[in-house]
Amino acid sequence: MDENHNKNYRWLQAALLILFLVVAIARIVSTYKVFNQTWDEAVHVACGMEWLQLGTYNYEDLHPPLARVAVAIGPYLSGIRLRTQDPNPDALLAGNAIFASHGEYLHNLALARMGVLPFFLLATWTVWYWTRSLFGSWAAVAAVGLFTSVPPVLGNAGVATTDLPLAATFVLSLFAFTIWLERPTTASSLLLGVTVGLAVMSKFSALLFFAACGAAVLLCWLCAGEASIREMIPEIRPRLRQLGLAALLCAGIVFACYRFSFHPASGPGSRPHQFVDRIFENQAKLHDISYELVERTPVPVPEFFIGMKQAGARTSGTTNMYLLGQVRNRGWWYFFPVALSVKTPIALLILMAIGGFATITRWKNGEHDWRILVPLASAVALLLVCLPTKFNIGLRHILPIYPLLSILAGLGVMQLWQVSRARWLGRILAVGLMGWTLASSAMAQPDNLAYFNEFAGKHPERILVDSDLDWGQDLLRLSNDLRSRGVEHVAIAYNGSADLNQMNLPPFDTLVPCVRETGWIAISLYDLEMSQPTIGCGGYSWLETFKPTALVGKSIRLYWIPQPDAADPAPPLHATKLPQARVAGH
Repeated sequence: MDENHNKNYRWLQAALLILFLVVAIARIVSTYKVFNQTWDEAVHVACGMEWLQLGTYNYEDLHPPLARVAVAIGPYLSGIRLRTQDPNPDALLAGNAIFASHGEYLHNLALARMGVLPFFLLATWTVWYWTRSLFGSWAAVAAVGLFTSVPPVLGNAGVATTDLPLAATFVLSLFAFTIWLERPTTASSLLLGVTVGLAVMSKFSALLFFAACGAAVLLCWLCAGEASIREMIPEIRPRLRQLGLAALLCAGIVFACYRFSFHPASGPGSRPHQFVDRIFENQAKLHDISYELVERTPVPVPEFFIGMKQAGARTSGTTNMYLLGQVRNRGWWYFFPVALSVKTPIALLILMAIGGFATITRWKNGEHDWRILVPLASAVALLLVCLPTKFNIGLRHILPIYPLLSILAGLGVMQLWQVSRARWLGRILAVGLMGWTLASSAMAQPDNLAYFNEFAGKHPERILVDSDLDWGQDLLRLSNDLRSRGVEHVAIAYNGSADLNQMNLPPFDTLVPCVRETGWIAISLYDLEMSQPTIGCGGYSWLETFKPTALVGKSIRLYWIPQPDAADPAPPLHATKLPQARVAGH
């Protein structure tokens, strides 16, 4: 009887897991033809295509090649190729040409975006397996249900970028590290080396994340007290040997991902070499010899070190960023806490808090399995290490936190379900919070990238813009809206990388800041919000005196501006025959 009962439960768990996964994949794929390319997609696909077609990686070194190659495989297998005759290739133009190939823009874009799906499956598997190993099968089912309904996860899984691949590979590498600490065998060392190598090759920020979270995991392990310091000393040398094996394999993954590149890091075209100039500023002969050595001595994978340098320069440099109506060029320490609080379903935040409290309570009550502390400690470490970062352009840069939060939230569901007192109330809360998360996520479809929870209110653009709201994704919607209204001309201020001439728009002009226009005007919320505090003449702030005709998608406002002496400020009759899109703020 019990055996049949358990078997039925296993079938139910499997059915729920499949249902969650199928629904999530359907939601991701359904957005492929809703949104045009976001800011970064063209460059990523072009760099991946260069790697596949030419065997080089020179277009841009800012990101490593793994995720970029993954998103370029689909277009490459369909026969699309770079125009190699261009002597000075531009990655953005090359990417746009890939998307426009054979006149099948949406098809080519979908092929690129499909390259991220395997990483989404990998992340989901890691959440399920890790949660099951810590808290049981039902907690794992709940964690998968929650993870596969997190709008920022689904949104980033539907675009050809590096953020979801990093989340998947990094969390897997963190899980592999816990396995290695528990059992430092050759097999676990190989697993650790491969997973860390894949994470680093997804995005350079994996190095920072792994340093912070790895330290947190190590601290949890040391706090377990399973062995005294005297007992641990003999293990140091064998562990270092196994760690060396993992590091060697990780380096091999990096070397392979850069196609075993081995050449000088700099050439005459990259002069001056500032580090040489600083060291040998007053020693002309040594200065010249050093230049020769730098430009002639081959080194392994110089692209990796150049890319790390570029990534560091980018995050430490200055660029205009936006938060809570303010524009700065150095960011805010509280950017990520604010972003998490308004872009994560509220019910998930509650379940995560319950799960985090439950792990601490279990530890205090004598369940001294150090592994149960790892998801909470890692999530806290990940958030803390990002607080000093002054490069704040999107929650996506901390996307690896969501698998960890989902594990905690899965535990939170089971903690409520199994509460000893007022069991019926606990189960109602468990089902209610889970249902609230799923419903909130479903209502956001297809605008998962631009999702904000109830805390954000009716005007999320007053809190965040950039890739959290306006990543240039709504041009196709704008084109459809303008056609339905019969618009014959429009002035556009667009934030994005798409070629406007390929978007089937009516004849258009570029909307210039501080220059008042009349007629139909379409403006990205990013341009509207960012220009007002940064441009002395007020940028596009003059538009705020007019009521928007519509909010196209989530990121483009559409205005009808009448002539100053017009008696009737309403749009032309032909432009109001069809129902309008929703008005901004409603």
